[in-house]
Amino acid sequence: MSTTAVGVVGLGKMGGNMAKCLVDAGLDVYGHDVAPEARESFSDYGGTVTESARDVARESDVTITSLPNSDIVEAVYTGADGLVAEDVETVFVEMSTIAPPTTEVLADAVAESPADLLDAPITGGPENSRDGTLTGLVGGDRDVFDADAPQEVLTTLCSEVHYAGSSGAGHAMKLLNNTMSMGNLLLAMETVVLGSRYGIDSERLWEILGNASATSVAFESRMPRVLERDFEAGFTVDFARKDIGLAVEMADAEDYSMLLGNVVHRMYTQASDEGFGQEDVGAVVKLFEQELDDRVGGAEE
Repeated sequence: MSTTAVGVVGLGKMGGNMAKCLVDAGLDVYGHDVAPEARESFSDYGGTVTESARDVARESDVTITSLPNSDIVEAVYTGADGLVAEDVETVFVEMSTIAPPTTEVLADAVAESPADLLDAPITGGPENSRDGTLTGLVGGDRDVFDADAPQEVLTTLCSEVHYAGSSGAGHAMKLLNNTMSMGNLLLAMETVVLGSRYGIDSERLWEILGNASATSVAFESRMPRVLERDFEAGFTVDFARKDIGLAVEMADAEDYSMLLGNVVHRMYTQASDEGFGQEDVGAVVKLFEQELDDRVGGAEE
């Protein structure tokens, strides 16, 4: 059994599954979440629930944070009774999808403490976080990244781990990845609706485009669900809108126009405004179906 103690702050859909994956790997896992049901599920699985997020970090060699947005992440680290404290010596592994300026705030705060910080957002869904097949995109000090305890945790959770560069590079890479991925998906959904309108069978569209140069990971993962009209949330339209918006803010900070990124952001914003925000990102297909009064796959609703 491993001697590494790991903490997880944020036991939601992603963090909770990561915590259970770490328990399965034989690590001592501590956790905290503001939601009682999340704490109960983690405890029932064999994890140790603490009274506070700071207590998680006090007990852990490596402390993962998996939280909804930049404001919450900053508050959890630097607010009253936050994670950063003189008596907390751990390696923080920040796995949320947040704005790079927030990473700078965290890095400055942690630098004044005995702890270290890696920004390590991940790609993949809840099922990947449960079975240890995420992809990690890591920024921070290379020596901290290479140390045994962070490596053990990262390689337990991820089938691929990529060192992106200095502090902030991991969070920046995640936003770039999501913008490109969601842009690919948006164009794919616009295209298949036109193909369907042109009389090409939806299954045939999937068969051909999924094996041609047009394909992408986003298309391959979402198109089967679109054909089944399965829009139960995995990664939601609202999450896509948020992440692309953060990438646009990155570009604005550099006086970079990011023309296509702005268009993609507007389209996901429109999809959210149309009422699809809590559905899976594949639901952007409905925007184009409305325009052409046509459907891709599935029975009539």
